[in-house]
Amino acid sequence: MIKIQTMADVHALEADEQLPSLYVEEIKNQFLIWYEAENEGESLDEFSLPSYSCIYHFDREEDMQVLIDHMNALEFVDVEKIEGQKYFRIGLMQDHQMSLIYFLERTLPRKTERWLES
Repeated sequence: MIKIQTMADVHALEADEQLPSLYVEEIKNQFLIWYEAENEGESLDEFSLPSYSCIYHFDREEDMQVLIDHMNALEFVDVEKIEGQKYFRIGLMQDHQMSLIYFLERTLPRKTERWLES
């Protein structure tokens, strides 16, 4: 699991050539939306999302435990297709704070992904 709180974190995802560029662009756009809404005069490079409300990229099956641990906080699941591949965007609401989880299809067990799609 990769926690994305800063623009440097976004740039690290961009440097990973294993991820579809439009998928990374989606995560970057979400970060920029939150920056516009939350920054208090900081430059983009200085801005950091709080640890209780940030963006995550799941990159391995073991990350599923986060979903299990926060099942009651599940707010929504969006399934989109980008560059011919599905990706998931999951909102978790805890203490009136939203965190987002992104992952590409075939990251979690297929049974879990089918459940999230329904």
